[in-house]
Amino acid sequence: MPKNTHPLRNSNYPNTYISEIHVSLDNPDHWVTLIWEGPQAAQGETGPFRSSAGAGLKGLNCNDVATSRKSGSKCTPKGSFIVSGFAARLNIDARAVLVTWFVRSRGIALHYFPYVPKYPASHGCVRLQSKHAAQCIYDNARTRVTKVIVSGTWVKPPKQW
Repeated sequence: MPKNTHPLRNSNYPNTYISEIHVSLDNPDHWVTLIWEGPQAAQGETGPFRSSAGAGLKGLNCNDVATSRKSGSKCTPKGSFIVSGFAARLNIDARAVLVTWFVRSRGIALHYFPYVPKYPASHGCVRLQSKHAAQCIYDNARTRVTKVIVSGTWVKPPKQW
């Protein structure tokens, strides 16, 4: 029996799918919410789901849009992006699974991670506390269609990279 690689995919995919993923940088919970589109959109889970964003390099202010978008900043980039692909896990850390890329050139994605503090802590990715939420996004977002919108007020964490 083949393993179901999309256990939370809705039965009407791709006609019903996640059209937008909103990531709030506001402390302490950095909520992620989902917007669905299509005939069965009302049945889709919307959240909010708890997450943690990028901590930034020591001394950087990731709240500044230009700084957040710089390669190597370790900030979660602010703005609007498009889902560009998926991976079962991150090569640099096998604990990061159900990866949904949105700035792949910088290695930035939404993914499940077993440790999600109430402050920015990642290298720029959006860590999701709920594996269920990460699976739902992984199974129902569409490449080149689903938008990821990162906004809110980033607050400097206790430790930066």
